[in-house]
Amino acid sequence: MKDTRTYNIHGFVISVEGIANREFFKEYGWAITEENLNPNLIVRSCEIYEDLPTKPAGCKQGFYIPFGEGENVLLYQKGVPLNVLLSYCEGLFWWPDKSILHAGGVCKDDKAFVFTGCGNVGKTSIVLNLLKEGFEYLSDDWLIVDSEKAYPMPKTIHIFDYNLKDEEIANRVLGAKKFLYYPYFWFLECFRKHFPNRYVRYGLEVLKPVFYVNLNKINPNARIGSPTRIFKIFFLERSNLIDNIHFNEDVQVEELARRAMHVNLYEWDFIYKEYNKYRYLFGIKNERFEKKPYHEYNILYNTFKRNKITNVIIPSKMDLSKEDIVSLFNLEV
Repeated sequence: MKDTRTYNIHGFVISVEGIANREFFKEYGWAITEENLNPNLIVRSCEIYEDLPTKPAGCKQGFYIPFGEGENVLLYQKGVPLNVLLSYCEGLFWWPDKSILHAGGVCKDDKAFVFTGCGNVGKTSIVLNLLKEGFEYLSDDWLIVDSEKAYPMPKTIHIFDYNLKDEEIANRVLGAKKFLYYPYFWFLECFRKHFPNRYVRYGLEVLKPVFYVNLNKINPNARIGSPTRIFKIFFLERSNLIDNIHFNEDVQVEELARRAMHVNLYEWDFIYKEYNKYRYLFGIKNERFEKKPYHEYNILYNTFKRNKITNVIIPSKMDLSKEDIVSLFNLEV
């Protein structure tokens, strides 16, 4: 079919038709394959149906998500936000022996270092910092793991306001525009301090722009790593109750795996919400999708159990972009 590409994302195969390839190629161009593989998911443009059930906020067009048993065709209408469409497709990723993990990762000398945790703990800052030290890039946000290896996910990097405290990154991402954005971020921060209401804080966070940039724009010398044996895992947390970073290797693996699973559930809540909508409206049921969180937990538990894992408590005000991460995290290889 015209304008159809196939992407093999470490064993999960997606066939994408039509204009959606614009977004998929931007994020998964590295995974394009010419092999004749049976797709796990087919993303197909639809002009026949007038009303598809999943509609992004503020959009009249929509798409249909293949939640039913045996279904694998996602239909979308021209005009839906392609980044939203891609996010729903990513929510359908499933591997029999792998799990997606909210983590950054780098590798060097055939050893992978994984930094996991919830949002805003410093994963991207750590990864960008280590790229300057000659480490290869695996991911800064979402990483695929099995019990032994970390698999690269070189998507566009999400740069937040706190990442822009690094002058080199700010220059590469914003250029001269940083002199416009810095006062804007300063204004939002002042407003947040004077109006601590949680709804105001949420609104201010929404107003902060997020910049999506290619890795080579941030670090032209950065290299993408290959699937690599995991050497160390760091489970990151932030705390305003401490002044110095704390490392704890006496961890409860089951608890950290459970928390990692719930981070996944939190980050992908939109697709679970949509599944329950379909469940109610159409009476569909998908045993594999309903068991997906527990499937991921079992894989993450085995990953954490078989590898060195350290719980790291980081002071809330510590700027990891300015730290010597190699020495701080003992990453000499």
